[in-house]
Amino acid sequence: MKKNELINLDDIFNLMLDAVCIVDKHGTFIFVSAAFEKIFDYKADEVIGTNMINYVFPDDHHKTLNAVTALLSKDTVNPCFENRWIRKDGKLVHILWSVRWSELHQVRIAVAHDITERKVMEEQLQHLAWHDTLTGLPNRSLLMDRLNKAIIRARRDSMFFSLLFIDINDFKVINDTYGHSIGDSLLHAVAQRLLKVIRKYDTVGRLGGDEFLIILDHLKSPEETEIIKCKILNQFKKTFYLDELHLNISPSIGVANYPNHGQTDHQLIKYADQAMYKIKRKA
Repeated sequence: MKKNELINLDDIFNLMLDAVCIVDKHGTFIFVSAAFEKIFDYKADEVIGTNMINYVFPDDHHKTLNAVTALLSKDTVNPCFENRWIRKDGKLVHILWSVRWSELHQVRIAVAHDITERKVMEEQLQHLAWHDTLTGLPNRSLLMDRLNKAIIRARRDSMFFSLLFIDINDFKVINDTYGHSIGDSLLHAVAQRLLKVIRKYDTVGRLGGDEFLIILDHLKSPEETEIIKCKILNQFKKTFYLDELHLNISPSIGVANYPNHGQTDHQLIKYADQAMYKIKRKA
């Protein structure tokens, strides 16, 4: 038996966990291995003769075409790229492609490795790094990042924005009286009510404890800040229902306006914090 009779490439491709695809120079599928169906939910006869770009997530079309163009260049040193595909069942999958161009046969041989689980884990870790685990709101790190971006934008475009420093009155008493579980539930409920008030330009986050920070961006005047502040206070006029408890609480809100009350993150937070404590002492 001759050596080439011992090797059947289809059998080898079909044993692989990664999908092997062959497309012509126009991107039309000529061959897909058995793993293609497992990854993309399409059978071979459903995709053969169709163009691969039809299955790429629309937001990744431009990136994919650029990557393919680069891969056809003799100067490219990286034969790999990532993009997202839409499975037949409508789910998104993240794919790492390794591609080779065959000058002899004028086809691309591509191997698709499903990295969806890895991407989901990376996104979860990134979310945890930038968000408060209790409320899901941006944490101090993300708040500082957003605040500094607001300062840069406002300085560049001569814009106005406000910073609200919010503290829950008598939160320690509630925590000590009813326990940390109720305290945590209350903080989560407060976060949800604050989210109802802010606009798409704004950021609400938790600094820590019972302290929240809101960046009100793209404002035209301090009057707009007062309107939103009143909306926040109205949210706190409604009773909080936690398990069998009915709690009525109030916030102390300090306001700092850029650039009148500070031109750095430290100056703005300090001013808003001090303004909040002045109100708190009167509560």
